[in-house]
Amino acid sequence: MNTTAPVTLTLLFANAAIFLWIHFSSPEYFEKLSEWPWQIVKERKYYQIITSGFMHANWMHLFFNLFTLYSFGTFLESFFAKIYGANLLGSFYFLLIYFISLLTGSLTTVLFHHKDPGYVAVGASGAVSGIIFSYIIFFPFSQIGVFFFPVPAFLFAVLYIGVSIYGMKNQLGNIGHEAHLGGAIGGVISTLLLINNSFTVLLSHFK
Repeated sequence: MNTTAPVTLTLLFANAAIFLWIHFSSPEYFEKLSEWPWQIVKERKYYQIITSGFMHANWMHLFFNLFTLYSFGTFLESFFAKIYGANLLGSFYFLLIYFISLLTGSLTTVLFHHKDPGYVAVGASGAVSGIIFSYIIFFPFSQIGVFFFPVPAFLFAVLYIGVSIYGMKNQLGNIGHEAHLGGAIGGVISTLLLINNSFTVLLSHFK
């Protein structure tokens, strides 16, 4: 067990436990807790902005998000722990970045789809996107796999943003591109504001 990443492990457990609860015990809550932008604006169901981040459409959706969160989250939270020592401040900042990314991802979805009563979004993708982009700030030249081909993290970021914008404009696939883009932006901004010298570190990689 990675004791330097307690928040990541807790989030993994929470997402998995809520999925199992919904899937096996209370499927009626799936629709209630998902993100319906029209309902959020017209019926003021603001809680969906957060609760939708713990809903997942199926096992594959859950696995992909949790695998990505584990891969980047345990490393990044441990990295923050080294920066701030054993006082859990690094883990607290990690938690803030996660939820700020979730929030900005959900709000971006609301912004683009609040006029569509039939649009619904679920998943931790916005929050996970924020964690990935937070990681890229500190390790822009590390390798990230894209369809099994390793590419530099900064190039992955460019491709990710490009695909997200293209997907938004063309409604590409059954994917929440708005949440991905909004989460990534939230992750970058919150990291630069919260983590000491993060902007300086990012610039130093490109000198």
